[in-house]
Amino acid sequence: MDYEVPDYSEHYGRYHVSASGGTQTTDEHILKLYLRKEHGMGFPMSSRPRAGQIVQRICDLHLGLDDYSPIHGPKQGMDITEAIAKGVQEFKTFEPLTWDNGMDAEAKEQFTEHLATMAIIAMQGIKEFFGDEEIIGEYRRYYKDPEIDVPVLLLLDYATTDRQIDLKCSLPLRNPPKKDGTRTWRVPKPRTEPTPQQVMQQAVYWKATGLRPGLLFVTAEGYHIATEDNCDALKPEALEEAYNEIVGRWLVVQNLMKAAQGNWKKLFGMVAPDYSMISSRHGPEVLQIAKQAWRLQ
Repeated sequence: MDYEVPDYSEHYGRYHVSASGGTQTTDEHILKLYLRKEHGMGFPMSSRPRAGQIVQRICDLHLGLDDYSPIHGPKQGMDITEAIAKGVQEFKTFEPLTWDNGMDAEAKEQFTEHLATMAIIAMQGIKEFFGDEEIIGEYRRYYKDPEIDVPVLLLLDYATTDRQIDLKCSLPLRNPPKKDGTRTWRVPKPRTEPTPQQVMQQAVYWKATGLRPGLLFVTAEGYHIATEDNCDALKPEALEEAYNEIVGRWLVVQNLMKAAQGNWKKLFGMVAPDYSMISSRHGPEVLQIAKQAWRLQ
């Protein structure tokens, strides 16, 4: 897709907006852009979202949708056992967070045991949803909203010509520690209702593509498919409301950038930081950069 990015937006490294960016708080959104543009880095990833990515990776390998090209379509898929082995090996090379007293490393070890089961369950849900239809894999799509002066980036997990579904994985959760200090984990049941952030993401996909929405909630215990047929939050009127909300969030950042006139000092001075959230979600290195950034004013 050919498009021009306004100079003020390019200065901040904002070449598109996305559903994920629209669901972030304003301070986190601006900090993410600053890290990428001025420090060449992103927020650190923990084992939980990485494990979810690996479950999708295994499914993609099995379906022949890895590195999907809309020109060439699906490839020959791997045997599920081979796909699982490859995905688990990739996860084992992932470096967990190091600033949380070993909690993320412990989580990685626990999640590794459930990847195969979750991938098999996810495949069952995908096959139930699509049947024998040829599936379109994830690739970069764009949509232009009239209110937003850069394109909207779309990354749909799985789609056909009339519907799409997003894979949402819930990994095991820690139980409270026992009296002897040991801890066990529990496998959650699949969600049946989406979070507000998930509804906004689906609203963006629905508005941009016209495809009917779906969410595939997966745990190591089973799966649940949410669609407009069994979930009011995915009906058109609810999606329209959610889409208007996320456009408003994009507009806030857009208007702040315009007002700051290409000046990071002014931009950070217009937004109050939540250092507690930044510290707990992104760690001490990002917190230090954030504090330095907000001292610019």
